[in-house]
Amino acid sequence: MKKIILCLFLIGMLVGCSEKIETVKKEDWEVSPTFNIPVTFGDGTKGEYVLVGEEGRIGFLVGSGKEGEAEAQPIIAGKGNKYMWHFWGEKEEFEGNLKVVGINEKGEEHKVLIRNAGTPNSEKVWEYPEVGISPNNGADTHVPSGMEFPTEGLWKLNVYIGDKLFGEIIVNVEES
Repeated sequence: MKKIILCLFLIGMLVGCSEKIETVKKEDWEVSPTFNIPVTFGDGTKGEYVLVGEEGRIGFLVGSGKEGEAEAQPIIAGKGNKYMWHFWGEKEEFEGNLKVVGINEKGEEHKVLIRNAGTPNSEKVWEYPEVGISPNNGADTHVPSGMEFPTEGLWKLNVYIGDKLFGEIIVNVEES
């Protein structure tokens, strides 16, 4: 009898702890900040790009505008869009394929990286070829891509270059 009571107690503790952990994980999800980088547009005017992510490390373009007027545009569920990824780091960190794994608030994993941005009718892909070095807008390298989020809500994007996690970005995807 004592063993049964002990087992039930331990099971109750495990269930209670796992529920607490899940709650903490969801509460810790804060939308990543945006930051601006300066740019000179093709016509010579000064402007800014708005990126979401971690300034000086990783971000993708979500808006642009004249200097001091740039605004982020919403990310819409079910609507694919082009995004320019920007990365800052050491040359060795950019060896490998780019892979983005999205996890929604329910913990469901989705492969959100799609189409090569330069090819409108290309099929969906899971990894992009070697990232390499391609400086742009003050970043050490950049990669164009398209992404689509199947549902609204918070999404955590785990960004890998090669087999290593390069960074994570949390975005709020709005209803279509």
